[in-house]
Amino acid sequence: MDDLGWRSVLFVPASRPDRFDKALAAGADAVCVDLEDAVAPAHKQDARAAAMRFLADGGDGGPDRVIRINTPRSVAGMRDALALIEARPSGGAVVVPKIDSPDEVGWVDQLLTEAGLDLRLVAQIETLRGVDQAAAITAASRRVSAVMFGGLDLAAELGVPASWDGLLYGRSRVVHAAARAGIPAIDMPFVDVRDAEGCRAEAQRTLALGFTAKMAIHPGQVPTINEAYTPTPDEVADAERIVAAWKDAPDGVIQLDGKMVERPIVLAMRRTLARARAPERASTPTRHGDAA
Repeated sequence: MDDLGWRSVLFVPASRPDRFDKALAAGADAVCVDLEDAVAPAHKQDARAAAMRFLADGGDGGPDRVIRINTPRSVAGMRDALALIEARPSGGAVVVPKIDSPDEVGWVDQLLTEAGLDLRLVAQIETLRGVDQAAAITAASRRVSAVMFGGLDLAAELGVPASWDGLLYGRSRVVHAAARAGIPAIDMPFVDVRDAEGCRAEAQRTLALGFTAKMAIHPGQVPTINEAYTPTPDEVADAERIVAAWKDAPDGVIQLDGKMVERPIVLAMRRTLARARAPERASTPTRHGDAA
């Protein structure tokens, strides 16, 4: 599958369909309607129906449409999966949270394959077992198009604050697994929605670590995140040169400017170009583009 090219993923509760249009108009590269933590158990049935309508209603340009289901180890997650099969969306992506093992990815993959659905999977790693199995999880299916780092749940399991130092090991493991699989890594949200400078600083630190996108929990965070993860003109120019030169590499390796360039570097350059193209996609009008 092609690189997602996301810089920002804006989350909105599936129980608040009145906010869907505003989320789609916020400038994020992807909008994720959340059926998991953001929805109380009593409201999951109605929220599930709204999420399926949201996913099935895509296809007119604008941000990519995503839903986050409940863990497939739960009854709610099984109902989410069955609802997906019944709704039969033609495209989009599904975030699978709290993944502990590659078997969970394989289970969801098999269901979607049997149903004939062309949906991407985003693996969310946010448990100690998931961190231990990160490399196997990201390689479990060709549908896995990105990995998300869920730091809040991981911090709770570790019994530490959700600080940079406390989560650095988990972040690093997730980034390394994503790099091995050749897929993007998406960082956890910055929880203080009023602190734009703090959000920018964290995004820049995670970019240096290897992340290429970040979750947002408020529309106001989207411009800050997009700016932090948008490649500079020099970065784009370098990526274009490397990708163009790679096309003529018969042996899977080239020498450019005195440096050896192999496949992992080319994959990183392609992700850079995908992020550079993201503003065009996110600004494409949708049927909801005039929402306030």
